[in-house]
Amino acid sequence: MIIARRAFQRHRGRLSSNFYNCSPSSTLFSSSSLPKSEQDDDKKTKANQNISITATNKAAIDATTTSIGQVIFLNSSKSGTAILASLAIGDPTLAAFAGLGAYTATMTAHSIGCNQQSCRDGLFGYNGALIGCATSVFGPSFLPFAVANTILGASATSVLCASLNKALSQPQWTWSFNIVALTSLLRMKPMEPLEEIAATDVAATTLNVVASPLVGVSQIFVVNSVLTGAGIVGSIAMYSPKLGVHALGGSTLGCLVGLLFGNLEDVIFGLWGYNSALASMAVGTFFVHSREAVALSAGSAVASAAVFGALQPVFGGLGAPCLTLPFCAVASACYLLDSQVSGLKLAKEPHSPEKNA
Repeated sequence: MIIARRAFQRHRGRLSSNFYNCSPSSTLFSSSSLPKSEQDDDKKTKANQNISITATNKAAIDATTTSIGQVIFLNSSKSGTAILASLAIGDPTLAAFAGLGAYTATMTAHSIGCNQQSCRDGLFGYNGALIGCATSVFGPSFLPFAVANTILGASATSVLCASLNKALSQPQWTWSFNIVALTSLLRMKPMEPLEEIAATDVAATTLNVVASPLVGVSQIFVVNSVLTGAGIVGSIAMYSPKLGVHALGGSTLGCLVGLLFGNLEDVIFGLWGYNSALASMAVGTFFVHSREAVALSAGSAVASAAVFGALQPVFGGLGAPCLTLPFCAVASACYLLDSQVSGLKLAKEPHSPEKNA
Protein backbone atom coordinates (compact mmCIF):
# COMPACT_ATOMS: atom_id res chain seq x y z
CA MET A 1 0.00 0.00 0.00
CA ILE A 2 2.68 2.37 -0.95
CA ILE A 3 3.81 4.12 -4.10
CA ALA A 4 7.35 4.33 -5.28
CA ARG A 5 8.56 7.72 -6.25
CA ARG A 6 10.99 5.80 -8.37
CA ALA A 7 11.00 2.16 -9.40
CA PHE A 8 13.90 -0.23 -9.42
CA GLN A 9 14.53 -2.50 -12.41
CA ARG A 10 14.50 -6.23 -11.36
CA HIS A 11 13.88 -8.47 -12.64
CA ARG A 12 18.54 -32.77 -0.36
CA GLY A 13 19.30 -34.77 -3.13
CA ARG A 14 17.66 -38.19 -3.21
CA LEU A 15 19.75 -41.38 -3.49
CA SER A 16 18.98 -43.49 -6.54
CA SER A 17 16.29 -46.09 -5.93
CA ASN A 18 18.32 -48.51 -8.08
CA PHE A 19 20.94 -48.56 -5.31
CA TYR A 20 18.41 -50.21 -3.00
CA ASN A 21 16.74 -52.34 -5.62
CA CYS A 22 20.01 -54.00 -6.51
CA SER A 23 19.81 -55.97 -3.28
CA PRO A 24 17.80 -59.21 -3.63
CA SER A 25 16.28 -58.70 -0.20
CA SER A 26 14.90 -55.29 -1.11
CA THR A 27 12.00 -56.89 -2.96
CA LEU A 28 10.71 -58.21 0.37
CA PHE A 29 9.54 -54.68 1.22
CA SER A 30 7.86 -53.88 -2.09
CA SER A 31 4.07 -53.90 -2.26
CA SER A 32 4.10 -56.61 -4.91
CA SER A 33 5.50 -59.11 -2.41
CA LEU A 34 2.67 -58.54 0.06
CA PRO A 35 -0.54 -60.58 0.22
CA LYS A 36 -3.37 -59.18 -1.92
CA SER A 37 -5.34 -57.84 1.07
CA GLU A 38 -2.28 -56.05 2.40
CA GLN A 39 -1.54 -54.72 -1.11
CA ASP A 40 -5.03 -53.21 -1.19
CA ASP A 41 -4.54 -51.65 2.25
CA ASP A 42 -1.16 -50.30 1.15
CA LYS A 43 -2.73 -48.74 -1.96
CA LYS A 44 -5.54 -47.21 0.10
CA THR A 45 -3.03 -45.76 2.56
CA LYS A 46 -0.99 -44.20 -0.24
CA ALA A 47 -4.16 -42.85 -1.87
CA ASN A 48 -5.26 -41.28 1.42
CA GLN A 49 -1.82 -39.76 1.87
CA ASN A 50 -1.99 -38.29 -1.62
CA ILE A 51 -5.45 -36.87 -0.93
CA SER A 52 -4.20 -35.34 2.32
CA ILE A 53 -1.19 -33.74 0.66
CA THR A 54 -3.33 -32.40 -2.16
CA ALA A 55 -5.84 -30.97 0.28
CA THR A 56 -3.07 -29.35 2.31
CA ASN A 57 -1.54 -27.75 -0.78
CA LYS A 58 -4.93 -26.46 -1.90
CA ALA A 59 -5.60 -25.05 1.56
CA ALA A 60 -2.25 -23.25 1.48
CA ILE A 61 -2.98 -21.79 -1.95
CA ASP A 62 -6.46 -20.70 -0.88
CA ALA A 63 -5.08 -19.07 2.26
CA THR A 64 -2.45 -17.25 0.18
CA THR A 65 -4.93 -15.84 -2.33
CA THR A 66 -7.37 -14.97 0.45
CA SER A 67 -4.54 -13.06 2.14
CA ILE A 68 -4.11 -10.96 -0.98
CA GLY A 69 -7.83 -10.21 -0.95
CA GLN A 70 -7.68 -9.27 2.74
CA VAL A 71 -5.36 -6.37 1.91
CA ILE A 72 -8.57 -4.62 0.85
CA PHE A 73 -10.95 -6.45 3.23
CA LEU A 74 -12.07 -9.19 0.83
CA ASN A 75 -12.37 -12.55 2.58
CA SER A 76 -12.45 -14.46 -0.68
CA SER A 77 -9.93 -16.66 -2.44
CA LYS A 78 -11.55 -15.95 -5.81
CA SER A 79 -11.32 -12.20 -5.34
CA GLY A 80 -7.71 -12.56 -4.18
CA THR A 81 -6.88 -14.56 -7.30
CA ALA A 82 -8.49 -11.90 -9.49
CA ILE A 83 -6.47 -9.21 -7.71
CA LEU A 84 -3.26 -11.20 -8.19
CA ALA A 85 -4.02 -11.46 -11.90
CA SER A 86 -4.62 -7.70 -12.02
CA LEU A 87 -1.27 -7.09 -10.33
CA ALA A 88 0.44 -9.29 -12.91
CA ILE A 89 -0.94 -7.04 -15.67
CA GLY A 90 0.81 -4.01 -14.20
CA ASP A 91 3.92 -5.70 -12.78
CA PRO A 92 4.40 -9.49 -13.04
CA THR A 93 7.44 -9.47 -10.76
CA LEU A 94 5.58 -7.60 -8.06
CA ALA A 95 2.69 -10.06 -8.30
CA ALA A 96 5.11 -12.93 -7.70
CA PHE A 97 6.62 -11.18 -4.67
CA ALA A 98 3.14 -10.45 -3.30
CA GLY A 99 2.28 -14.14 -3.52
CA LEU A 100 5.58 -15.13 -1.91
CA GLY A 101 5.05 -12.70 0.96
CA ALA A 102 1.48 -13.83 1.58
CA TYR A 103 2.45 -17.53 1.51
CA THR A 104 5.45 -17.02 3.80
CA ALA A 105 3.49 -15.01 6.36
CA THR A 106 0.64 -17.53 6.39
CA MET A 107 2.94 -20.53 6.77
CA THR A 108 4.89 -18.76 9.52
CA ALA A 109 1.70 -18.08 11.46
CA HIS A 110 0.63 -21.70 10.98
CA SER A 111 3.99 -23.04 12.15
CA ILE A 112 4.06 -20.98 15.36
CA GLY A 113 0.58 -22.13 16.32
CA CYS A 114 -1.54 -19.06 15.55
CA ASN A 115 -5.30 -19.40 15.22
CA GLN A 116 -5.84 -21.70 12.26
CA GLN A 117 -9.14 -20.18 11.16
CA SER A 118 -7.47 -16.77 11.05
CA CYS A 119 -4.70 -18.29 8.95
CA ARG A 120 -7.25 -19.71 6.50
CA ASP A 121 -9.04 -16.35 6.39
CA GLY A 122 -5.83 -14.62 5.35
CA LEU A 123 -5.60 -12.44 8.46
CA PHE A 124 -1.96 -13.34 9.04
CA GLY A 125 -0.94 -13.18 5.39
CA TYR A 126 -2.04 -9.82 4.01
CA ASN A 127 0.74 -7.83 5.69
CA GLY A 128 3.21 -10.28 4.18
CA ALA A 129 1.72 -9.65 0.73
CA LEU A 130 2.37 -5.94 1.18
CA ILE A 131 5.94 -6.63 2.28
CA GLY A 132 6.42 -8.48 -1.01
CA CYS A 133 5.01 -5.53 -2.96
CA ALA A 134 7.25 -3.06 -1.12
CA THR A 135 10.33 -5.22 -1.61
CA SER A 136 9.66 -5.54 -5.32
CA VAL A 137 9.66 -1.75 -5.71
CA PHE A 138 12.00 -0.50 -2.99
CA GLY A 139 14.11 -3.55 -2.19
CA PRO A 140 17.43 -4.85 -3.50
CA SER A 141 17.74 -5.23 -7.26
CA PHE A 142 19.67 -8.50 -6.77
CA LEU A 143 16.93 -11.16 -6.89
CA PRO A 144 18.24 -13.53 -4.16
CA PHE A 145 18.52 -10.62 -1.71
CA ALA A 146 15.03 -9.41 -2.63
CA VAL A 147 13.59 -12.88 -2.06
CA ALA A 148 15.39 -13.17 1.29
CA ASN A 149 14.12 -9.74 2.36
CA THR A 150 10.57 -10.72 1.46
CA ILE A 151 10.73 -13.99 3.38
CA LEU A 152 12.26 -12.40 6.48
CA GLY A 153 9.97 -9.38 6.44
CA ALA A 154 6.81 -11.39 5.81
CA SER A 155 7.71 -13.80 8.63
CA ALA A 156 8.25 -10.87 10.97
CA THR A 157 4.77 -9.48 10.24
CA SER A 158 3.16 -12.74 11.36
CA VAL A 159 4.97 -12.69 14.70
CA LEU A 160 4.09 -9.02 15.15
CA CYS A 161 0.43 -9.72 14.29
CA ALA A 162 0.32 -12.43 16.94
CA SER A 163 1.68 -9.93 19.46
CA LEU A 164 -0.69 -7.11 18.45
CA ASN A 165 -3.68 -9.43 18.86
CA LYS A 166 -3.34 -9.01 22.61
CA ALA A 167 -2.50 -5.32 22.51
CA LEU A 168 -5.27 -3.97 20.26
CA SER A 169 -9.00 -3.88 20.87
CA GLN A 170 -9.75 -3.13 17.21
CA PRO A 171 -8.65 -4.47 13.80
CA GLN A 172 -4.91 -4.45 13.19
CA TRP A 173 -5.23 -2.68 9.83
CA THR A 174 -1.71 -2.64 8.34
CA TRP A 175 0.29 -1.65 11.41
CA SER A 176 2.52 -4.72 11.15
CA PHE A 177 3.39 -3.94 7.56
CA ASN A 178 4.19 -0.32 8.38
CA ILE A 179 6.43 -1.21 11.32
CA VAL A 180 8.39 -3.89 9.51
CA ALA A 181 8.69 -2.05 6.19
CA LEU A 182 9.66 1.31 7.69
CA THR A 183 12.34 -0.36 9.78
CA SER A 184 14.07 -1.15 6.49
CA LEU A 185 13.01 1.79 4.33
CA LEU A 186 14.12 4.49 6.76
CA ARG A 187 17.58 2.97 6.59
CA MET A 188 17.61 2.40 2.82
CA LYS A 189 16.15 5.85 1.92
CA PRO A 190 14.88 4.73 -1.50
CA MET A 191 12.89 7.82 -2.46
CA GLU A 192 13.97 10.03 -5.32
CA PRO A 193 12.22 12.99 -6.93
CA LEU A 194 10.01 12.25 -9.91
CA GLU A 195 10.71 13.89 -13.20
CA GLU A 196 8.61 17.01 -13.69
CA ILE A 197 5.61 16.65 -15.98
CA ALA A 198 5.84 18.92 -19.00
CA ALA A 199 3.50 21.87 -18.57
CA THR A 200 2.72 21.89 -22.29
CA ASP A 201 1.37 18.34 -22.25
CA VAL A 202 -2.11 19.53 -21.24
CA ALA A 203 -4.12 16.79 -22.96
CA ALA A 204 -2.07 13.97 -21.49
CA THR A 205 -2.11 15.58 -18.05
CA THR A 206 -5.91 16.02 -18.11
CA LEU A 207 -6.38 12.40 -19.11
CA ASN A 208 -4.01 11.29 -16.36
CA VAL A 209 -5.91 13.32 -13.76
CA VAL A 210 -9.19 11.74 -14.83
CA ALA A 211 -7.63 8.27 -14.52
CA SER A 212 -5.87 9.04 -11.22
CA PRO A 213 -8.56 7.46 -8.95
CA LEU A 214 -7.97 4.09 -10.64
CA VAL A 215 -4.22 4.55 -10.33
CA GLY A 216 -4.76 5.37 -6.66
CA VAL A 217 -6.53 2.04 -6.17
CA SER A 218 -3.67 0.21 -7.91
CA GLN A 219 -1.16 1.98 -5.66
CA ILE A 220 -2.61 0.14 -2.68
CA PHE A 221 -0.42 -2.68 -3.97
CA VAL A 222 2.38 -0.37 -5.20
CA VAL A 223 1.47 -0.69 -8.88
CA ASN A 224 1.22 2.39 -11.10
CA SER A 225 -1.32 1.15 -13.63
CA VAL A 226 -4.80 2.20 -14.70
CA LEU A 227 -5.52 -1.32 -15.95
CA THR A 228 -4.48 -2.85 -12.64
CA GLY A 229 -6.65 -0.35 -10.80
CA ALA A 230 -9.63 -1.21 -12.99
CA GLY A 231 -9.02 -4.91 -12.39
CA ILE A 232 -8.87 -4.41 -8.63
CA VAL A 233 -12.09 -2.38 -8.62
CA GLY A 234 -13.70 -5.16 -10.66
CA SER A 235 -12.47 -7.74 -8.13
CA ILE A 236 -13.98 -5.71 -5.30
CA ALA A 237 -17.28 -5.33 -7.16
CA MET A 238 -17.35 -9.10 -7.69
CA TYR A 239 -17.24 -9.46 -3.89
CA SER A 240 -19.41 -6.44 -3.04
CA PRO A 241 -20.59 -3.80 -5.54
CA LYS A 242 -21.11 -1.21 -2.81
CA LEU A 243 -17.62 -1.80 -1.45
CA GLY A 244 -16.33 -1.15 -4.95
CA VAL A 245 -18.07 2.23 -4.84
CA HIS A 246 -16.38 2.93 -1.49
CA ALA A 247 -12.98 2.12 -2.98
CA LEU A 248 -13.29 4.19 -6.13
CA GLY A 249 -15.17 7.00 -4.39
CA GLY A 250 -12.59 7.19 -1.61
CA SER A 251 -9.72 7.32 -4.07
CA THR A 252 -11.50 10.04 -6.05
CA LEU A 253 -11.98 12.20 -2.96
CA GLY A 254 -8.34 11.74 -2.02
CA CYS A 255 -7.24 12.83 -5.50
CA LEU A 256 -9.48 15.92 -5.30
CA VAL A 257 -7.88 16.88 -1.99
CA GLY A 258 -4.48 16.48 -3.63
CA LEU A 259 -5.51 18.81 -6.43
CA LEU A 260 -6.66 21.37 -3.87
CA PHE A 261 -3.21 21.11 -2.30
CA GLY A 262 -1.79 21.87 -5.75
CA ASN A 263 0.21 18.63 -5.98
CA LEU A 264 -0.56 17.55 -9.55
CA GLU A 265 2.34 15.15 -10.03
CA ASP A 266 1.57 13.10 -6.94
CA VAL A 267 -2.14 13.01 -7.81
CA ILE A 268 -1.38 11.57 -11.25
CA PHE A 269 0.82 8.89 -9.72
CA GLY A 270 -1.92 7.84 -7.30
CA LEU A 271 -0.24 9.02 -4.11
CA TRP A 272 -3.29 10.87 -2.85
CA GLY A 273 -5.75 8.09 -3.59
CA TYR A 274 -4.63 4.85 -1.98
CA ASN A 275 -4.91 5.75 1.71
CA SER A 276 -8.30 7.36 1.08
CA ALA A 277 -9.57 4.28 -0.77
CA LEU A 278 -8.51 2.03 2.11
CA ALA A 279 -10.08 4.24 4.77
CA SER A 280 -13.35 4.45 2.88
CA MET A 281 -13.39 0.66 2.42
CA ALA A 282 -12.67 0.12 6.11
CA VAL A 283 -15.78 2.09 7.06
CA GLY A 284 -17.84 0.21 4.48
CA THR A 285 -16.56 -3.12 5.79
CA PHE A 286 -16.92 -2.63 9.53
CA PHE A 287 -19.94 -0.36 9.94
CA VAL A 288 -23.60 -1.15 9.34
CA HIS A 289 -24.61 0.51 6.08
CA SER A 290 -26.44 3.80 6.67
CA ARG A 291 -26.42 7.42 5.54
CA GLU A 292 -24.19 8.23 8.49
CA ALA A 293 -21.78 5.44 7.52
CA VAL A 294 -21.61 6.75 3.96
CA ALA A 295 -20.86 10.24 5.31
CA LEU A 296 -18.16 8.79 7.56
CA SER A 297 -16.71 6.90 4.61
CA ALA A 298 -16.40 10.14 2.62
CA GLY A 299 -15.04 12.00 5.64
CA SER A 300 -12.44 9.32 6.30
CA ALA A 301 -11.26 9.55 2.69
CA VAL A 302 -10.78 13.32 2.97
CA ALA A 303 -9.11 12.99 6.38
CA SER A 304 -6.71 10.30 5.12
CA ALA A 305 -5.66 12.54 2.24
CA ALA A 306 -5.12 15.45 4.62
CA VAL A 307 -2.98 13.30 6.93
CA PHE A 308 -1.05 12.04 3.93
CA GLY A 309 -0.42 15.63 2.86
CA ALA A 310 1.00 16.35 6.31
CA LEU A 311 3.16 13.21 6.60
CA GLN A 312 4.45 13.03 3.04
CA PRO A 313 6.98 15.90 3.28
CA VAL A 314 8.16 14.64 6.68
CA PHE A 315 8.88 11.12 5.46
CA GLY A 316 10.07 12.42 2.10
CA GLY A 317 12.76 14.35 3.94
CA LEU A 318 13.81 11.05 5.54
CA GLY A 319 13.98 9.39 2.11
CA ALA A 320 11.05 7.03 2.65
CA PRO A 321 7.30 6.91 1.89
CA CYS A 322 4.77 7.23 4.70
CA LEU A 323 3.21 3.95 3.53
CA THR A 324 -0.29 3.40 4.94
CA LEU A 325 0.17 5.26 8.22
CA PRO A 326 -2.51 7.83 7.25
CA PHE A 327 -5.02 5.05 6.63
CA CYS A 328 -4.18 3.28 9.91
CA ALA A 329 -4.54 6.48 11.94
CA VAL A 330 -7.84 7.54 10.36
CA ALA A 331 -9.36 4.03 10.36
CA SER A 332 -8.52 3.65 14.06
CA ALA A 333 -10.23 6.96 14.84
CA CYS A 334 -13.31 6.03 12.80
CA TYR A 335 -13.60 2.66 14.52
CA LEU A 336 -13.82 4.41 17.90
CA LEU A 337 -16.91 6.32 16.75
CA ASP A 338 -19.06 3.22 17.21
CA SER A 339 -22.26 4.28 19.02
CA GLN A 340 -20.69 7.68 19.75
CA VAL A 341 -22.53 9.24 16.82
CA SER A 342 -26.18 8.57 16.05
CA GLY A 343 -26.51 6.13 13.14
CA LEU A 344 -22.97 4.76 13.39
CA LYS A 345 -22.88 1.16 14.53
CA LEU A 346 -20.27 -1.55 14.04
CA ALA A 347 -21.47 -4.71 12.31
CA LYS A 348 -21.61 -7.85 14.45
CA GLU A 349 -19.97 -9.85 11.67
CA PRO A 350 -18.14 -7.40 9.37
CA HIS A 351 -18.33 -8.32 5.71
CA SER A 352 -19.63 -5.69 3.29
CA PRO A 353 -22.25 -2.91 3.13
CA GLU A 354 -24.75 -5.37 1.62
CA LYS A 355 -24.40 -7.94 4.42
CA ASN A 356 -23.54 -5.92 7.50
CA ALA A 357 -26.24 -5.80 10.14
